[in-house]
Amino acid sequence: MAGPTGAPVGGARTADTDALAELVAAAVTAHPAVARLDGGLFGSVATYLPGRRLVGVRIGQGTEPVELGVVLHLSARIPDVARELRREVSALCGGTAVNITVADLAVPAAVVGPPATA
Repeated sequence: MAGPTGAPVGGARTADTDALAELVAAAVTAHPAVARLDGGLFGSVATYLPGRRLVGVRIGQGTEPVELGVVLHLSARIPDVARELRREVSALCGGTAVNITVADLAVPAAVVGPPATA
């Protein structure tokens, strides 16, 4: 399969797959319901880029799916957001399957209230 630049998706790590991971991260975080990316319990949802880790996006190898870890805003309708993200990321990655883990919900400070004082 080929990505948006014609680069293979899911193969060996290349500059093109690294760029694809960055593109996917930008598309996911641009969604208004996404508070941030999340690496999961042990930080395993990540792409290793030169000199750093991109947490929350893992481009699979071979027939493996793209994996996303996200934190959504409390007001988000989880099934709708997952469907939208899956469709958008799959299109960016040449039709590759996309697995999404909603790791948490971000609660606005106004809902939680001020911190308790002792």
